[in-house]
Amino acid sequence: DTLLNISVIVGGLVIVLCAFLSRGLTGRISKLLTAIRIVREGEYGHRMKISGNDELAELGVEFNNLTDRLEKTEEVRRRFVSDASHELKTPLASIRLLTDSILQSEHMDIDTIHEFVSDIGEEAERLSRMTEKLLNLTRLNDAPPKDNEPVDLVKVAKKVIHTLQPLAAAPGIEILIDADE
Repeated sequence: DTLLNISVIVGGLVIVLCAFLSRGLTGRISKLLTAIRIVREGEYGHRMKISGNDELAELGVEFNNLTDRLEKTEEVRRRFVSDASHELKTPLASIRLLTDSILQSEHMDIDTIHEFVSDIGEEAERLSRMTEKLLNLTRLNDAPPKDNEPVDLVKVAKKVIHTLQPLAAAPGIEILIDADE
């Protein structure tokens, strides 16, 4: 009879202890799942509070490391999209300016029209090159950067002035460049 009572008491304690441990374990797993869902919704700044020194704590540390990397990647992606959009606007603005100049000028000579159409073609080609570079960037995961290439700044400045000259001429603005070759 005493053995039966002791067995029931020990069995009851084991059940209570198992329930307590199970609840603690499932609670920590539930917190991890909640954190995963929060990050999945785009809140990359969310971090888990780590407690303990077991595999679940290690999993929490790895989760926080992953969200750090996701947050940095998202920041780089946003900056890249912003920069790419800005870069694409420049040739589009030039094309728009040149076509508006042609359309608004009733007495433009044929040589100037040919020159403007040629400039429009160059800007379209520039857009094509930029688009191709953007596509190449998406294909290159972590390839080492290429060496920088020299740029003829005087040539670039002259091209910009040439493109903007029709817009500047309308209100009587003169654009000049003073640079050594």
